[in-house]
Amino acid sequence: MKIKEIGHVAFRCRDVKASERFYSDILGFKRAFSLTYSDQSPDTQFPKDREWIVYLKVSESMYLELFDRENANKDGAADWDSFGYQHLALIVDDIHQAREHLFKNGAPIDDEPKLGVDNTWQMWSHDPDGNKIEFMQYTDKSYQVVGR
Repeated sequence: MKIKEIGHVAFRCRDVKASERFYSDILGFKRAFSLTYSDQSPDTQFPKDREWIVYLKVSESMYLELFDRENANKDGAADWDSFGYQHLALIVDDIHQAREHLFKNGAPIDDEPKLGVDNTWQMWSHDPDGNKIEFMQYTDKSYQVVGR
């Protein structure tokens, strides 16, 4: 398995707008796109246009993901309802090859490869301390590549 680069770092925010202002106005990161709750589920209990994740572009290929506070306990993930660091995302050339590499080396597979709502392949594992790691493979339709 070859890791190409870090794709993003994700934070769960008490106030997404305040966090976006900090990272944009103070650190200079630019908004790339966002996903709304209706992107996550058409049957959402939240307003359909409410932003679920705001993506800020740090460099040509790295993003910050700012998660809305209401996304508590997504997928039942441990500590998903806490604020701060959520996970590290690593970009790989081949998501299925990465899965096999992890499996063969005894690393946990928390979530099998699947195509996300942003048209990017993703799967999940974690390190020995339980820190979540997302592995991603961009497609030619990934929002991170073409925008939204």
